[in-house]
Amino acid sequence: DEIAFGLENAAVPPDEMRLRVEEVLHLLDLSELRDRPLAKLSGGEKQRVAIAAALALRPRILALDEPTSQLDPQSAEEVLQALVRLNQDLGLTIVLAEHRLERVLPYVDQLIYLDPASTTLIGPPRDILVQIPLTPPLVTLGKAMGWSPLPLTVKEARPFAGMIADAAGGRDMDPRVPAPVRNPLLRLDAVSFAYNAKPVLRDINLTVGEGELVALMGRNGVGKSTMLRCIVGLLQPQHGHIMLGAKDLIGRETADICKDIAYLPQMSDDLLFADTVADELAVTLRNHDLLSQPPVLPDDLIARLGLAPVRQHYPRDLSVGQRQRVALAAITVTHPRVLLLDEPTRGLDYWAKQDLLRLLLSWKAEGMAILLTTHDVEFVAYAAERVVILG
Repeated sequence: DEIAFGLENAAVPPDEMRLRVEEVLHLLDLSELRDRPLAKLSGGEKQRVAIAAALALRPRILALDEPTSQLDPQSAEEVLQALVRLNQDLGLTIVLAEHRLERVLPYVDQLIYLDPASTTLIGPPRDILVQIPLTPPLVTLGKAMGWSPLPLTVKEARPFAGMIADAAGGRDMDPRVPAPVRNPLLRLDAVSFAYNAKPVLRDINLTVGEGELVALMGRNGVGKSTMLRCIVGLLQPQHGHIMLGAKDLIGRETADICKDIAYLPQMSDDLLFADTVADELAVTLRNHDLLSQPPVLPDDLIARLGLAPVRQHYPRDLSVGQRQRVALAAITVTHPRVLLLDEPTRGLDYWAKQDLLRLLLSWKAEGMAILLTTHDVEFVAYAAERVVILG
């Protein structure tokens, strides 16, 4: 219905409408979801539906604002391949704003780099990437090693990497067996959850220790966000136990759980309702009776997240990435023992991601347990010491 809605408003004949709806359902691998209510889709699935609704109108120009930000790597690849086919076969012009350059670089003809401190750069990707400071990890490696032509994909970098391996004697990395979790803090034992009798989580066992950062990855719709909601009590598992130290969290109120466990949802705007950025932190402290003696100085946290210039701004007037950081500040100003993050790098540029990485690593060093769900493979490679794949 969502895909057909725009076509109905454009007075597309019914027969043509049915053809276009089927076409984009197939193009973006949405056929299995055709009768699913939108409210029950994951963030990534909603993103694909929105792209499908735009494509069904068969525009001449398609403007996309971070179209893969909530998609797992395979879904992102499928969406980008669909766009490439439309670009090459039908002549569709695509203008795409994207922070995850590593995903889109192989497909773009021109790269436009906007820098408020200098002139705008426009040109072929390789010509621009050598001139800008922060680039995807693979490109950064190529620039540091002096590889030419600069590789934009793993396939292009493989011959260069092979030369290094040959020079080093072709040594392979030793397979590493994960060490036992030290100082276990958060533990899930045989947790199961179902929506309307449809199983989503089945006998999940997971432990996160003090001072550990664990990344939870997997396809869109597999249940990653559901798991985080179960931990903070927004959803009640049908079976199993969720332990914080020696305390069972099952059946406790979310407000009680959130004194020890902070949760940043995928849609961070849900947490923003105060008049200024500073007020968002004050509201959290007031709700926890910590306003007179905050565990973390609000102004220090605002500065560490790069939000000092917008301290007195209305949060909903900020960019997606800034709103994400405001919400993160609001939930962590209590210095929780456990931090749950759902897609924390969505909408963040490379500078903001580096700031977030430094902050998370400093909290981890202070003993905070961090569990984050993400599709950002490059960020995980920098941040996490353990990765859990939910199938």
